[in-house]
Amino acid sequence: MENTTQIPSSRPFWRGRLCFYHPTNAGTGAAARLEFHAATPEREGCFFLEMARQKTAATREAGERSAATFDWENKAIVKLGFTDLCGLLLVLEGRSEQAGNGRGLFHDTAEANTVINLRRQTEPAGYALEISRKAKHADGEAQRLRVLLSDSEAAGMRSVFQSSLFPLVYGITGAALRL
Repeated sequence: MENTTQIPSSRPFWRGRLCFYHPTNAGTGAAARLEFHAATPEREGCFFLEMARQKTAATREAGERSAATFDWENKAIVKLGFTDLCGLLLVLEGRSEQAGNGRGLFHDTAEANTVINLRRQTEPAGYALEISRKAKHADGEAQRLRVLLSDSEAAGMRSVFQSSLFPLVYGITGAALRL
């Protein structure tokens, strides 16, 4: 007897979050979160990339330890679609040194211009994931956030991106799940 699990269409499915927290003792670190949303009949799939500056450094006083915190209230957020992911995968697979043929991935919205970049670097070694955003209104400040991913973090992100491409485009239904 075949066991098939049905997932109600109103229930979000295949949503998850991949997080990279990189605090520094000086309080100048940053964090990145990638949240996956599979395609549905109503919308295309995507990842939302959120990045935030470090707000406070970790402390250790009188035997008590507190973790660093990040300023998620003032985060930068971008939506990454299929083409964006493919551009990032070229870098993660070693087929390109930098996303967007060396220019990054450009997103233009009514509120801001944003460049998402991922590049392999040797010193310090790793992959620099960056968001640069400039608001279009006159008093808009430029915002630049950067997280340096280790080779192992980049390998994990590559695997997540590769395995998400099919549900990102075509979604997944409960009938497709076999237990």
